[in-house]
Amino acid sequence: MKKNDFSLWLIELPRLALGVFIVLNIIAILSYPGGTYIDHTTIGYSFTRNFLSDLGRTFSFSEEVNFLSAQLFNMSLIWAGVIFAGFYLHVRRVFSADNLRTLALIGSFFGVLGGFSLVGVGLTPADIYLDLHIICATWLFRFFFVASLCYSMVIFRHSKFENKYAMGYLIFTFSILLYIITSELGPDPKVNQFALTVQVVSQKMILFILMAAIYIQTIGLKKLSD
Repeated sequence: MKKNDFSLWLIELPRLALGVFIVLNIIAILSYPGGTYIDHTTIGYSFTRNFLSDLGRTFSFSEEVNFLSAQLFNMSLIWAGVIFAGFYLHVRRVFSADNLRTLALIGSFFGVLGGFSLVGVGLTPADIYLDLHIICATWLFRFFFVASLCYSMVIFRHSKFENKYAMGYLIFTFSILLYIITSELGPDPKVNQFALTVQVVSQKMILFILMAAIYIQTIGLKKLSD
């Protein structure tokens, strides 16, 4: 891979995607009118009672127009999804050795699908395309689970990568697995506030871990390129 392409797709754009995602979502949170999944009377966005996807609704749960928040949130997902798909499309080239190539290719295949799923979440506001939104959001984490599992093994076997970067990916892998179990087998958010909080907070935690994992990998890749 050319050094310019390496730096652009594996370091600069992923970091830029994270920065843009954070800024747009902060503004979206501040712009959200109000209402949660089980209480439509709340004002503003609650970190522990509003899902991230609430920001992308065309109308908030309080039945107010949610134009600015929805535009910013959905745009941030589409932007990040395209960049992450590009990241996984290019990162496989770093692992071209015979004993790594196949596993890296499998990991990138599912990573690209995860990026496209993130785009899909941004294109399907939950109050308009609920079924499609749920499908994209559900498979997003399943695809990234396979991708992160593959790259945990690939990085661990790579002679020039420090094992701590493989451990970072492995922690991300198990975090995704725990999140999938929680979302599928955990309490139903429709039941009460406690159940809603469990599901909402677990979603926020996996998002923070995802962002940390991506940033940490850019550090490892930058060291590899120097």
